[in-house]
Amino acid sequence: MRSYFWLGMLILILAGCYPTIDHRGFNPEEIQVDKIKVDVSTQETVQDVLGSPSTTSLFPVEGKKWSNWYYIYRKTETTSFFMPKVVDQLIIKVVLDEKGIVRELEQQKGVQGEEVKVSKERTPTTGYESSVMRDVFGGFGKSLEPNKK
Repeated sequence: MRSYFWLGMLILILAGCYPTIDHRGFNPEEIQVDKIKVDVSTQETVQDVLGSPSTTSLFPVEGKKWSNWYYIYRKTETTSFFMPKVVDQLIIKVVLDEKGIVRELEQQKGVQGEEVKVSKERTPTTGYESSVMRDVFGGFGKSLEPNKK
């Protein structure tokens, strides 16, 4: 009976260490990027083949009124209480000109680049600074009645 208890505990511990797989973004197995042709395909064709973009560029291509559409797929693995780890990634960048014609098509496979870490430093700001003396004596001389117009 006692061995079953320890066997059950071992199974629970090992089950907690099993990684959780998470897929985000479009399904790369269902898309057919080869249907999109540079200098031929239009914005409507891209939406028919790939769907709506994951994100678009906030700024146009420098010197032109072109826009970038990004389709992002990411597969992460999380084990127990650890931070998620990116296992696979695919980014498709589509550059459209002002008429909606595809001018560039670029695929980036795998995990590239580096993670941007948030700084914990703070920037001091100027403005109202309160003190105990100002809080205690700051109300003297002010009327208790509301302002009359």
